[in-house]
Amino acid sequence: MPSLTPRERSEEATSAAMYDGLIAGGITLIPSTAAVYLAMNNQKFFRATNWQSRTAIAIMPPLFMFALTAEMKLSHSMEEMARQSDHSRQVSEWAEKVHEENKQAIRRMETDTVLEKKLHAMYKQSVENSGVRIVPGDTLSFHHKVANFWQENPFKILAGIGVPTVLYIFRGRTDQKHLQLQSKLMHTRVFGQFAVISMLLGLMGFKTYMDTHGKYITQYEADMRVEDMKRMRADLLRRIEFDKQISAKRDQMLKHEKPAEEPVENKGEEKKSGSEASNESIALKDA
Repeated sequence: MPSLTPRERSEEATSAAMYDGLIAGGITLIPSTAAVYLAMNNQKFFRATNWQSRTAIAIMPPLFMFALTAEMKLSHSMEEMARQSDHSRQVSEWAEKVHEENKQAIRRMETDTVLEKKLHAMYKQSVENSGVRIVPGDTLSFHHKVANFWQENPFKILAGIGVPTVLYIFRGRTDQKHLQLQSKLMHTRVFGQFAVISMLLGLMGFKTYMDTHGKYITQYEADMRVEDMKRMRADLLRRIEFDKQISAKRDQMLKHEKPAEEPVENKGEEKKSGSEASNESIALKDA
């Protein structure tokens, strides 16, 4: 579930990246292990490799997919959290600007409770209009999670479905003993290409639909985003108040420094007037 603390958000993103990485690695382990098992039937492969190299061939693709998927998921989660934070900050600044522009009228017409309710409704509306679809409750149902995963990872789904499909097509070609290996590969490429392109069109069509209407989030997560906006507004107000205090202290220090400079100027004027008087007295004596 979403949280307001950056540490828990970071742990949530790390856990999600680990989970997706393990799933991708487990899915990749199945065809890589099957490929090594089938290759063991080939005597040339069996004589050219040992158990270390066979183990490496089986586990390296899953490890690669684990690292790649986890890194992509973590990057996507961090970017999404950054977008949410920027959106919350912009909405808070915009709401504060509107509040300042109408501050006098609001003070005359409404109480602070009514103002908070209006700001809450404004934040809630901004969340609803941020490209999401809110589902009642605090957890998403299975088909909502599938739709969100489909939107975020269409190529993972394509790889998870397309690779077994191509292997199944190739297995069907191998049962036809009258075909040569080149013909089997050609048939597999043609039918596999048609199947993968059809899957790609369907996957990207649904992704476009999800991008247009927005991903699914729970009511709990929407409320947490509203609370996050309120917290950012409070931080903004405290920062503005702190800046005002610093500015007032600076102005006060400048006011205290100006009178201290005046006696120096007066002293210089007194010296100047004293020297002028002495010059006049010397001139009278000479006369």
